[in-house]
Amino acid sequence: MKLNKIVIVSILALVMSCGSSERVITNDGKIYEVKGNTIKSDGMDVTENLSQAKKENIEALASAKKEAREAAEKRQEELDKLKKQQEKIEKKAQKRQDELEERKEEIENKQKEKEDARDDYVKAKKRLDDKRERYEELKEKGKLSPKDEDKWQNRLAKYEKRVEDAKEKLDKIR
Repeated sequence: MKLNKIVIVSILALVMSCGSSERVITNDGKIYEVKGNTIKSDGMDVTENLSQAKKENIEALASAKKEAREAAEKRQEELDKLKKQQEKIEKKAQKRQDELEERKEEIENKQKEKEDARDDYVKAKKRLDDKRERYEELKEKGKLSPKDEDKWQNRLAKYEKRVEDAKEKLDKIR
């Protein structure tokens, strides 16, 4: 970006410093400076000394050079506009990419939360089933006293509460 600004400023400075004069190098290697209707060589006015064909040739070269410079400046301006448009598009694309990544991260977090809730529910349910099974075994064998019976009922109630809580959490996330 800085380079483009420097190039543009340099071109403008060059154009401004030259004013309306053009330096022309002819096919024979001589350097002429064309300013308005006067043609100078080595700082001396040689307009009167040149033939009409030579003058027309020099003026045509000066005109072609000026047109080429103007065309180059115009192309440079167009390129700068295109570059700004491209930067805008890239900025929008980057913003959209960031939004998509953020959305993806949210979805992944939500998915992980669902999986964790499901795992918690499955574990709580398994513990309840295991404890209920153990209770039933002990009860069948007659190894539970009335006091133990109360303890087991309290334990099972706690496990049932955990299962209910895990189920509520799972349902809430869905």
